Amino acid sequence: MSGQQPVKKRSRITLVLLIGVFVAPILLAYIVHKNKSLQPESKSTGTVISPARALPEFTLATQNGNAFQTKDIRGKWSYVYVLNGECDANCNLTLLKTRNAKLAQGAEGTRVNYYLLSTQEIKDQTVLEQFAKKHPKMIILFGSESELQKILNTFKDDKVKSIKGVERVYLLDPAANYMMYYEDDFNPLGIMEDLKLLLKASQIG
Repeated sequence: MSGQQPVKKRSRITLVLLIGVFVAPILLAYIVHKNKSLQPESKSTGTVISPARALPEFTLATQNGNAFQTKDIRGKWSYVYVLNGECDANCNLTLLKTRNAKLAQGAEGTRVNYYLLSTQEIKDQTVLEQFAKKHPKMIILFGSESELQKILNTFKDDKVKSIKGVERVYLLDPAANYMMYYEDDFNPLGIMEDLKLLLKASQIG
């Protein structure tokens, strides 16, 4: 009989360990759920739009004068910055942070485009040359007031009734749905991390 005691003891220990393996994660999840201070903060540094908004059909033009339509923005993740007037120091900084978010993805950066949507045609060749030098991959878009307004209306929210003059970067998914925006003082490392996570989780774009 004495030889059976160690066996029974080991069996009880094994049973307890098995219960612990299955119960511990559930218990831990419950504790974290009840205690908000233990929950990790969201990695997203942008403001998420829920539900996402589909861009309407539009026709704009690129800097080279080529037609650019809604279908042309689909297929990749897209950042859009709206320029109303001159691109000042803050505008230039925002564009650099957006460019760097794309470059930081390495080979995955080919799945991302970024656009400068200007509310008026840029005729200053010096400005255009500077953009081409700093942002060789950036696509500059122009359009009529009515076509631009279609897009700008999509970006409006309760806080902002007029997009002109608002310094934000708007993120579109590969289906051309507006899903997130970044204020002009956004964290450059944060937008890089957001994009990295989106590209990793997405099978499209």
